Amino acid sequence: MKDRVLLIEDDPGMRAALTQSLELEDVTVIQAESLAQARRTIRANFPGVVLSDIRMPVQDGFAVLERVKEVDADLPVIFLTGEADVPMAIRALQSGVYDFLEKPCAVDDLMRVVQRALDHRRLVMQARRLSSALEHSDAAAIHFPGSTNASTQLRSELRRLSELDAHVHVYGDAGSGRRLAAHTLDFLSENSAGTAAINFERDPDGTALLPDQLKSSGVVILKNIEHATDRTRGLIANVVAEQPELRIITTSDRVMDEIGTWKTIIESLGDFVEVRVPNLRERHADLPMIFENLLRQAARNLDTDTPEIPSEILEDITGRSWDGNLPELRERAQALVVNSPGTLGEQPGLSEQVHAFEKSLLIEALREADGNATRAAAALKLPRKTFYDKLARHGIEPKALRARRLAAPEQNSTG
Repeated sequence: MKDRVLLIEDDPGMRAALTQSLELEDVTVIQAESLAQARRTIRANFPGVVLSDIRMPVQDGFAVLERVKEVDADLPVIFLTGEADVPMAIRALQSGVYDFLEKPCAVDDLMRVVQRALDHRRLVMQARRLSSALEHSDAAAIHFPGSTNASTQLRSELRRLSELDAHVHVYGDAGSGRRLAAHTLDFLSENSAGTAAINFERDPDGTALLPDQLKSSGVVILKNIEHATDRTRGLIANVVAEQPELRIITTSDRVMDEIGTWKTIIESLGDFVEVRVPNLRERHADLPMIFENLLRQAARNLDTDTPEIPSEILEDITGRSWDGNLPELRERAQALVVNSPGTLGEQPGLSEQVHAFEKSLLIEALREADGNATRAAAALKLPRKTFYDKLARHGIEPKALRARRLAAPEQNSTG
């Protein structure tokens, strides 16, 4: 969708000049000479920003700003002024104006301010869509946001596969979100018998995957199966043979044909299908929305507000190819939250940052262990007492961090 600007300017010559400048930058302009004419366009969820002259007859720019705030408090309004007036500027800032531009203004200055406002509006709209998806319990939309074909097709495929009884193999590049896709599929399937999960990259022999766990579960998520030993493959085959209703979800950076032993085992247990998770290069246009989602998750982990995304960070993110995929992008989001004013102080020092990082690691370990404190402590190589002491210090409740929670974020793994 093209960027949009609602331009309210009573001077025909100035209105025409501004419209031409914006349209040359591929911005769609909706022209109005007064608030009365613009009133129908000013609406909640307007996908653009408002650019308004301040001094106009009958209803001035402040009347425009007041109307906008009544309809949608997050809709940016940029004022155009022909005179430098400090008291007026203070009044406007106190009223919630987004920014100022002096007339006449250079095209570069115009586009710099307008583009920053458009980026802000885009993030607001994306956050609203995420909140709406959360309200409707749409795990696919929450965990894989975006409007690119790659994101849209993945969500559609996960929803389709959730309705099937077949085993599923999730594959894709390292860091593309395979683990998150597997847990999303599990959630969409409304499994009520419990979920067991293991990462063979960390535990090739499957020592944490006890037969009793398998027998009490409805779904088993086997991550990075290319690292599993023959012993583990045999264990899985025996258990599933005894429990034909058990569903297997595997993940790997390879298609099943390249993991011959597993393909033989899975095929012997019944139907199976494969789904590929696209990398961030294929979802490049979705990067602002993906980063906003990761930022909200990081802020939730640290019990703080989601910070604004500086324009320079957004430009850097969208200007890269992201070969490193989600782990690196997630680290950027966590760093922005930790270093944002108000998270742990105006300028967090080393101890505060270490405190925040430790809390994040504890939360991630618990989510990886599905809220099981014993397994999480073992994964972090901590004595149980030390682990529980740290949980108490950070105010973390293990039972609140089960993987089945809808909004649980993907862990910092390469899968």
